[in-house]
Amino acid sequence: MHLPVLHGKTWDRWVKQMKVIFGFQDVLEVVNNGVEALPENPTDVHRNAHREVKKKDCKALFYIHQ
Repeated sequence: MHLPVLHGKTWDRWVKQMKVIFGFQDVLEVVNNGVEALPENPTDVHRNAHREVKKKDCKALFYIHQ
């Protein structure tokens, strides 16, 4: 897969293309909202949900670095 390359004058186009890629990969919400910290004394449900959000965050970073 060929990912869009950011050049100085193509910011608007690159942003649109990356939003499409992030949406397709189901990570756009994480890109827009970030990863929240775990609450104090988290339950297993909180830990599992946080782990899944962190995976999506890493996936998004992978595409940015590509």
